[in-house]
Order: sequence, then C-alpha cells, then structure tokens
Amino acid sequence: MAKSAKRWRRVSISVLVILLLASGGYWLWWQLGSRAIHQQTYRHTGIVTVFVPGYGSNSLTFGPMVQRFKQDKASDQVTTIHVSADGKRTITGADRYNGKNPLINVVFADAKSPQKEVRQLTGLLHWLRVQRHVTRVNLVGHSMGSNLSFNYMTTPHANLQPQVINYVSFASEFYRDPTTQIRALPKTLHILVIGGQVFGAKGDWAVSLAGVKRLAAKFKAAGLSTTLFVYTGTPVGAYHSTLHQNPYVDAEILHFLFT
Repeated sequence: MAKSAKRWRRVSISVLVILLLASGGYWLWWQLGSRAIHQQTYRHTGIVTVFVPGYGSNSLTFGPMVQRFKQDKASDQVTTIHVSADGKRTITGADRYNGKNPLINVVFADAKSPQKEVRQLTGLLHWLRVQRHVTRVNLVGHSMGSNLSFNYMTTPHANLQPQVINYVSFASEFYRDPTTQIRALPKTLHILVIGGQVFGAKGDWAVSLAGVKRLAAKFKAAGLSTTLFVYTGTPVGAYHSTLHQNPYVDAEILHFLFT
C-alpha cells in the first residue's frame, strides 16, 4: 500500500508539473502575441465590421474575439445579433452603430444551411443599410463563414445594401474555381486571407494551406489588393477552430481593419 501511495503521489506531482508548464507556456505565448496589439493605436474608421461564423457555429466562435477587440480599444460598440431559423433577429448590445468601429457578431440558429444563411445575411445587411443607415461594412468570415460572405458579395442584390470595404477570409478554401465569381468583386475591395498550419501538417487539420494560398493567388490575379498571413504553430493556435482564439491572428485583423 505504501509503495502504491508513493507511486500515485509521484504521478500526481508529474501531472501537476506538466499542467503548470503547459499553462505557463500558454500564458507566455499569449503575452508575446499580444504585444503588437497593446502597442497599437486604432483609428476611427466609421465602418461597421460584421463577423460571419462557419458551419455548426455558435456565439463562442467570434464572441471572445469581438470582446477582445473592444478591450484592446479598437472598438467601443459590440453587438450580437442572433438570427433564428425563420429569420427573426434578436439584438444584444448596441442597436445603433455610430461609435468607434462598431462590431457585430452574427449568430445563425440554423448554422448548417449555407444557402439559407446567405439569404439571412443579405436580409440583415439590407436591414442595417435601410433601418440603421449603415453605408459601409467590413466582412470577417471564418471557414464556411468566409464562403457565405464571398457568395453574398458576388451575388447581385435587388435591394439596397451597404458597400463592403474590407473582407477577411480565414481558415477557408473554395473547392470550386471562384475565378468567375471573383470578377464580380469591386476593384476597391481590400482582402486579408489567413491560413493555419499545424506543425508537420499540410494545413490546419481541416483546410489545406495550399487551398488557402490558392485562394489568395486568385484574388491577386484578379487585381484585388490582397494580403496573405499564415500562422504556423501548435494546435493551440493553428488548428482550424483555434485560429479565432489566437493573438497573432487578432493582431493581423486589427492591423488590417483599423490602422
């Protein structure tokens, strides 16, 4: 019994040490990644930024990111708009978008129906334009949310819509050649493409880095102002669903949109 107790004590201590080292490593990684953010001053652009999440997403996809952007003083207005399966909108936070770089986190109840989500996104942006007088927006899409944003921008609209100024696409590749659709994008659009690469892998364990680079190359070939950023690291920051919980990605998006 004494030997067994000692063995378990050693195992417990070893596990505790590993957890402490992992926690310390994560804290250091976050602090180093956040330095550029904390040293930056963000300008007031007058543009509303709309965050479009991916397949099977929820409020936690972009919720922490928009709150971090507010804490970092890039914005002073954060809103979450829940869109029900039948298109009803529930607003939490600011209902008028006249502050410093307002941020809108969109959450779709039916987050596995891309065609419906594109229609709902179109309706939401039309509502922002007509009812809230939002004339300019940025679109930030993760994974399928990037595809939704792209489909929205390349589809003709019969109703009034805001102008898209900047488009952030990350953790996304298009499996069909988007060349024809890209021609519908305005030449004034600025694009940031973000990809992840887990050490030793070909991408972020869900999307290939080659596909992300191919997408950026398509935008550039069409004459669009395009920046490519690739984060390479451990799954903690480079995995498909952790890229939006990564201070280095935060810094790239903040710099692209607000400096």
